Amino acid sequence: MREIKQLTDDYIKDDETYFADNMYVTNSMLKKLNNGSTKELEHYLNTEHKETESLLVGSAFHCYLLEPKEFDKRYVYAPKIDKRTKAGKELYAEFLETIGNRKPVPAHYEFAFECMYNNIMSNEKSRTLLNDADKREAIHFWEDVETGLKCKGKVDAESKDYLVDIKTTSKGADFKSFHKFLNDYNLTQQASFYCNGTKKKNFYFIMVELKAPFGVGIYKMSDKAIEHGNNTVGTMLEFYKKYINEELVTEYNAGEIIEI
Repeated sequence: MREIKQLTDDYIKDDETYFADNMYVTNSMLKKLNNGSTKELEHYLNTEHKETESLLVGSAFHCYLLEPKEFDKRYVYAPKIDKRTKAGKELYAEFLETIGNRKPVPAHYEFAFECMYNNIMSNEKSRTLLNDADKREAIHFWEDVETGLKCKGKVDAESKDYLVDIKTTSKGADFKSFHKFLNDYNLTQQASFYCNGTKKKNFYFIMVELKAPFGVGIYKMSDKAIEHGNNTVGTMLEFYKKYINEELVTEYNAGEIIEI
């Protein structure tokens, strides 16, 4: 594991201030460098992040599962309205005026969330992992000693010796689907980044399907997976440091023509 110094920050306290801040390095920033170019990171840092429906639904279910008392304060299920018509658009606009700062979630997810929650909590292993994790949505700040970079991470669920991350998927939660998801989204890097920042040794992903049968898969990152992710974290932190200190800008293939 990498050497770190724990930090505190009194300004970043909620999602709004957390996601608005770019001073601290996040795993999401480092992932933008995985292709060897700084272009995606530049775009990420310099443009407003619009919340897609998949991100909205993922965040809403996290709240539903991990902070159920907060769900009705932050989200509301939107009625089924055909917004392609003029009347439908007007009806939906009237609905938006009634919900304040709450975010509208498409109505069909109300049934899906209930099924997803029930399947996670009826599984003895996933239920135990979550019930024994007394901290929810905890924000951590730390300095990576080797690079001097200040980092932050928001942990879904945390116990004394392990971390849990919830992943929702429109595909499958079976091992084959998860393995593809792991490679596509560099999950070993995420696990290592968060283990470094919290000094926890074990990391679990709980994956749940957004559609029937709302299957649940539980995956523990092995020591080998954490080590692999840790090597990537180190490489990406060094890359990020060069980017900000030397104003390094790189293209995907340095302008070369690649024969395939």
